[in-house]
Amino acid sequence: MAMMPGAVDRRLANQSRQGRMRDYQGVCLHTMVGTLRGTDSMFRSGGTVGTESHFGVGADGTIYQWVDTAYSADANYRGSAYVISIETEDHGPAFGKWNTSGDNVPEWTPAQIRAMARIIAWAHKEHGIPIRQMKSVTERGVGYHAMGVPRNGLPSKYMGTKYQWSKYAGKVCPGRKRIAQIPAVVRLAAGGTAPAETTTEEGILGMTDRIDQTYTKRQGVKGDWSARHLRTEDKTGHYTIADGPCDFGATIKFDVVDLKPGETAYVFLAECMYKKGKPTTVSRELAIVTARENGPYSMTGLWNLYDQYKGQSPRARLVVKTRAKNMGVENVVVSGLKSKGK
Repeated sequence: MAMMPGAVDRRLANQSRQGRMRDYQGVCLHTMVGTLRGTDSMFRSGGTVGTESHFGVGADGTIYQWVDTAYSADANYRGSAYVISIETEDHGPAFGKWNTSGDNVPEWTPAQIRAMARIIAWAHKEHGIPIRQMKSVTERGVGYHAMGVPRNGLPSKYMGTKYQWSKYAGKVCPGRKRIAQIPAVVRLAAGGTAPAETTTEEGILGMTDRIDQTYTKRQGVKGDWSARHLRTEDKTGHYTIADGPCDFGATIKFDVVDLKPGETAYVFLAECMYKKGKPTTVSRELAIVTARENGPYSMTGLWNLYDQYKGQSPRARLVVKTRAKNMGVENVVVSGLKSKGK
């Protein structure tokens, strides 16, 4: 078994049907055209019957491992039994809005660069893959998907061989901007300096204030279908992620625990109306996760909170509803950006 320490174990079912890796020529970098959560859902619905990659990296540096690297994953077509594949998130608050034309894929975040470097360093130690950038699809080291794509990086003489990494001609994955960052990834994997976090005055889509909240303790839920507001900040015990009026984008992660078979819990990001001395009520559901088993969950998106209404101020909070009597939520982590409001 070859599982990377520190990666979230999201192994797909029936991995042995894939066949074992025949060699470890290199690590191939991909882009998802989607989110980590969405790609995870797609892979899990197909299992190893569909297409899958060994690893996935989120905007915040979260690493999922879907396939034990003793076995092949299908992301590199005829080269799948020779290459460790890494999918990378490119949708969500960290990237802003972009159309899905290949060369418009946004740059990797600094957290993604660090995460990919960790995977490459581990693959070098575990499987002997050289930490160097591949100049052609026949070399050993770190490459990218388009290198093995017909009518792009793949020389015609290698069509039909293990160097053909896609059956679709012309793909540019992971995109020009990300390909330009690969030297930084390789340099960091080899022990170099990490790229600095970059900030601009305008932030992302006008959002400049950071949201960084963590609440690690277990939070129990009554199981009476009432709205249980979750704390999101260890230091203050506060419940509020953002207050209106504002635009905000965030990734919210949490673990569902002690849910028994057959039980279901619904975790909402909700707009709640607050007024001192009055009950805080849910006015809008902004996002929802349905949990039917224990484990890590997340939601990512861009949202808007309105201005005060009848003396009540809108606040974004995490809320749970369930009839499960003993389930809980723990390890709540919120990261993102918000505007300064009016």
